[in-house]
Amino acid sequence: MLSLVDCIAFSGLTPDQLEAVACHKHVPVIVAAEWAETALDTADGTHEVETALAKEAKLAADHHLACAECWGRALSEFRTQHPEL
Repeated sequence: MLSLVDCIAFSGLTPDQLEAVACHKHVPVIVAAEWAETALDTADGTHEVETALAKEAKLAADHHLACAECWGRALSEFRTQHPEL
């Protein structure tokens, strides 16, 4: 049986990135991990993930949520990891 930690490791995203994606998609983190792993294997998957992260980071910043800084860093890290964006 896979644990949540295993699923996060397979997803290709960090825990903070997955949390932002999960909020954006209104799904549990484990479902976001499955989606991310699948999406990142497609031609436009990195763009889809980047878009979800960017929208959620902006929403958090606009509403002055505690997670805004963390998700902003998560977005920046994702962009650094994927220079093809």
